[in-house]
Amino acid sequence: MLNPSDLADLLQIAGFDVDYDTGEVYKTHPNVSYELLIFLASLGKIDVGRDENHLPTFFISDLHISTMEQYCEAHPSDQQCKCYDV
Repeated sequence: MLNPSDLADLLQIAGFDVDYDTGEVYKTHPNVSYELLIFLASLGKIDVGRDENHLPTFFISDLHISTMEQYCEAHPSDQQCKCYDV
């Protein structure tokens, strides 16, 4: 399972821009498709919001969490945290 920071890094490799302060994921390159973001949203891996024009926006929740301890405190039931001593 990916933590939010690793997901952000992989989305950048896939051609998306990620704001590490807000968690928002942007499609800025014309050859990048929204399909991956829609798929991740359908799995509950990223959140969907609306901007001021009611267009969908995509966010990685908990991106501000930068350590495994912080992640497991926020998500103690995740499989990767069950063996991790917090």
